Amino acid sequence: MRGRKTGVFIFLLLISGRLGSLFCETFDTELHLEIANLKQASAPRVVGSNILLSYSAPPISQSIALALEHEDYRTLHRYQKNKHGIFVLALPLPEGKQKIRYRLVVDGLWTTDPNTKKEEDSRRFPVSYFIPPDSTGAPESGVEFLADGRTRFTYRGASGSKVSLLGDFNRWDPFLTPMPESPIYPGVYSVALKLPDEARFYQYALNGKRITDPANPRFARNGWDETISIIK
Repeated sequence: MRGRKTGVFIFLLLISGRLGSLFCETFDTELHLEIANLKQASAPRVVGSNILLSYSAPPISQSIALALEHEDYRTLHRYQKNKHGIFVLALPLPEGKQKIRYRLVVDGLWTTDPNTKKEEDSRRFPVSYFIPPDSTGAPESGVEFLADGRTRFTYRGASGSKVSLLGDFNRWDPFLTPMPESPIYPGVYSVALKLPDEARFYQYALNGKRITDPANPRFARNGWDETISIIK
C-alpha cells in the first residue's frame, strides 16, 4: 500500500511539472488526463484503481489536505494544484471499504468537502463520505451523461420500491417517467432519456414521496421552498 501511495504522489508531481516527461509512459494515462484537464471541482469519483478528489479554493489558499477516518485522521494527504487552479488528489482505492469517510484541512482549518455528502462520525464531528461503486457492473447512483446524448438517472434503494423521475422537463409529473427496477441488480432503478437543453432540476418519487437524489450533493430550492436536485 505504501508503494502505491508513493506512486500516486510521484504522478502528481509529474503533472504539476516537477518531473520530466521521460517517465510519462509509466503512469495511468486516464488518470493523468483527468487530473490535467479538470477545470472545476466535482464529487469524488473512481478512475481506474484510484479515487480522484478535487477542491476549488480562493486564490489566496495555500494548502489543502485530506485525512481519512480509517487512518484515524493521522495522515494528511496533500492536494496539488493543476494548471487550471483546481486542487486535486488521487488516492489508491482502499480494499474492503464500503464507505470512505474523511475530513479536509484547508489552510490549517478542519472542514468538510463541499462536493459530496456529509454526516457525523462517532465523535459527532462533521465528516464527508464517499461510497465507491460496486464491481458488479451496475450503473452508479446519480446522474450520468451518456455518449449518445441521453442522460441516465439511477437510484439505489430497497428492492420492490416504486420509483419515478420528475423534473422541469416533464412538468414535475410523478407518473410520466417511471424508473423500473433492474432485473439483474436488485434495488437499482434507472431510466435514460434525451433531455431538452433547458432542463436543470429534478426529484425522485419514492413510493409516492418526493425526495432529492441522495447521490447528488448539488441542490437548490424552488418557489415553494422545496429542495430539488440540480442536473448539471
